[in-house]
Amino acid sequence: MSIERGRVAAFCGGLWAILRQRCPRCRRGRVFRGSFAMNDPCPVCALRFERDPGYFLGAMYASYFLASGIMAPLLYLIWWLWPALDSVDVVLVTGLAFLPFVPLVFRYSRVIWIHLDRWAWPGELSPAAPDTDPDSERRT
Repeated sequence: MSIERGRVAAFCGGLWAILRQRCPRCRRGRVFRGSFAMNDPCPVCALRFERDPGYFLGAMYASYFLASGIMAPLLYLIWWLWPALDSVDVVLVTGLAFLPFVPLVFRYSRVIWIHLDRWAWPGELSPAAPDTDPDSERRT
């Protein structure tokens, strides 16, 4: 019974860290330092968020699902509010109504991707200090 409570607590803590846009390892460090600028590594535990070049390409999948979850209700709401609008106009108005959500979708898609990736492949690729390169020993 206590093992199950631990899993539920860990899951809820992970969701809370995603909602607050925190590091998946320490759950205290901020992932973003500005509107669009990311911290890399985590300012608290030095976890490298971007494992490889092109790492955040996978965040497009999370972005697609988040955007779909916002745009589909917007589309039906606009269609319901203005039934006389042509379908092309409904899509255009929906796109315009979605624009304020773009920064939010950008940020959360990256945070969700980092958390999902660290959950599925928890291998430690982070240096002990933010300025060290883990591959530097292999190159010499």
